[in-house]
Amino acid sequence: MRYSFYKKLTFAFSIIGSMFLASCGSSSGGGDEDEFEFNASDLTNKYWYANPYLSSDYNRNDALIVYRFEGGGVLKKQEFSGRRDVVVGEWSLVDDKLIIEDESISADDRQEWFIQTKSTSSYLKLNSSTGTREFYTNIDEINDVTADAYLVCDLRIVNNSYVSSYKMEYVVYGNKLSQVKVLPDASTSYEMDDFTDFQGEKVYYLKEGDRSNYFDVFTGNQLVKFNLKFDNGESYKLDEQVYESEIEALDNFSNTVTHASGSGSVTINWKAINENNIYYYIEVLDKNKNEYQPKYRSTRQSANAGEEKVLEINNSTLSEFKALDELVVGEDYYVKISGFKYEDGIDPDNSSNKETNIQAVTRYIFKAGSW
Repeated sequence: MRYSFYKKLTFAFSIIGSMFLASCGSSSGGGDEDEFEFNASDLTNKYWYANPYLSSDYNRNDALIVYRFEGGGVLKKQEFSGRRDVVVGEWSLVDDKLIIEDESISADDRQEWFIQTKSTSSYLKLNSSTGTREFYTNIDEINDVTADAYLVCDLRIVNNSYVSSYKMEYVVYGNKLSQVKVLPDASTSYEMDDFTDFQGEKVYYLKEGDRSNYFDVFTGNQLVKFNLKFDNGESYKLDEQVYESEIEALDNFSNTVTHASGSGSVTINWKAINENNIYYYIEVLDKNKNEYQPKYRSTRQSANAGEEKVLEINNSTLSEFKALDELVVGEDYYVKISGFKYEDGIDPDNSSNKETNIQAVTRYIFKAGSW
């Protein structure tokens, strides 16, 4: 692989805990390589990726770094898991010295890096008195990778009564991945299993035995980390922020399904939760409640807070996925109702990355009868 250089990266850092360490060196910080003139236009309006991965330890701040140097000295950093860009500070270029002031690390952290002669418009080699860092404008193996962590409010039957409980859910996409682990905190790690979703894409979810870790109180503001290993042996770490916002449970008493056995038409009624900007998907599942291979998935349904909703599913209904003809007449089938809340700052209608920036999901799966 073109980018197998990552296994050869060396970092002469004596302090672990920041992604960049400030340099107080002079032009000698450029090392043994000759200095050269690097224009600001070679840096701007593109994404630069660096992989400082050191180990799978949660406490190491060695997640993938993605910077974007924009005009006027605006510095953006991307949370790569959901492709979210955030303004984090300023940058400037003085001769061969790149100055980065990234407030997401520290308000007082001024980094001074010397650009080396091997740098090009797609490769950036930086030296300081404390180490070396390499950035690239493209890393093929991670192009299709996304990761998300979000809160789920499940309505379910426990001891013959309906209860709602919280749990965390994690999803990672990437066709070149060979192993995925999620680290919710410094003391917890789960290995994830790979599946093929209804669109034929490779996706990682928690193993079956790890999907029922319910809890009653959501504390919010949790930094989740994903350890990724690729087919070529390279390793990366991604940071994913879970925010404070919660979501309420669906009302099971407002959900009804009308379906004549053997008919290709089914009508589903449900009540939206008492919150705006929640968007719903309706899915029809087989007798095994297989959530990863639904027999039908609706298009996204908008709703006002508390609105009574109706969706009739037939051969002419628009959908994201439809294979109702695979359901066996006379066998049980299930309906899954899911309401999605997106993270703050994500436009529910216009953000291209909204489906990888979910904050919380309210969900209810129930037996709808026999098909």
